Amino acid sequence: MMSEVEVEEKVDALERAVLEIDAMVSIFCQDFTGEIQAGDNEFVITTVEALDHARTIIDCPPDAFDAPRIDVEMHVHTHSDVSSITRLRICLPPGYPSFSHAEVTVLSIPKNLPRNHFDELSTKLQLRAKENSGSEAMLEIINECRDVMENWDMNKLSNQVLENELPTDNANKIESISRRWIWVHHITNSSRLKQIVTEAQNLKLGGYLKGGYPGVVLVEGSTLSCDEFVGWIKGNKSRPGGFGRNWGHHVRGETTVDNRQLPESFEELKDDMGKLGALCKEFGVEEEFREFILQHK
Repeated sequence: MMSEVEVEEKVDALERAVLEIDAMVSIFCQDFTGEIQAGDNEFVITTVEALDHARTIIDCPPDAFDAPRIDVEMHVHTHSDVSSITRLRICLPPGYPSFSHAEVTVLSIPKNLPRNHFDELSTKLQLRAKENSGSEAMLEIINECRDVMENWDMNKLSNQVLENELPTDNANKIESISRRWIWVHHITNSSRLKQIVTEAQNLKLGGYLKGGYPGVVLVEGSTLSCDEFVGWIKGNKSRPGGFGRNWGHHVRGETTVDNRQLPESFEELKDDMGKLGALCKEFGVEEEFREFILQHK
């Protein structure tokens, strides 16, 4: 017989796993219009009965139970090539995420890549899963997979480096208008949410903050202010209060435009991806939202 505390801890872990799966389904299985788009990243629950059993346990916890193992598959592509697919299996073992970490298996990579790429990806994803022990890890694993895949495209990487290294003086940056799209696993801490809003407002940036799972930050304003905001959120020794270098991996989109399209105020939307999508459509940045946040192109 399990103690009441043990039952509560196991149910809590199971509920966290199920909520994470529900979030993944909302992100990858449909966009804010409810339609599945061609070329989407595909998220598949391969053990549906286990997931149903988990929901039953959460709704009516028994005095003792064995938590089910839940398996999912993810088909990941990069922005540049939706036909270049890497297939992953992610296992959520009993006790995940509170007491055990996700287990990742690379099922396949694009056929034109050598074997050492397969081994490299497997090693990095397994390490990422272990690094996120104790927290929800699926988005982190998928983001790591996409980062590795994009680094394989050396020509694209070289072009990006060259573009980033082109000299631009601060006067031009102040005059030009940019948008930055930042996507992270979650933003739930109320103090962190408040800091993001304050920093954006101080820099006179417009845009939106969606908290919850996943977290999305969209800012628009002078290129110099956008660069300063990204530098702050990644963590800067001269600007305390940022959230660490890993945030830099999630700046998924950077655009420079002639005129501002978003309202000049910065607004927090709570955990509402649908509202963010609707606002992006209203203000003419729907295609960027699909490409950088929903991963459609």
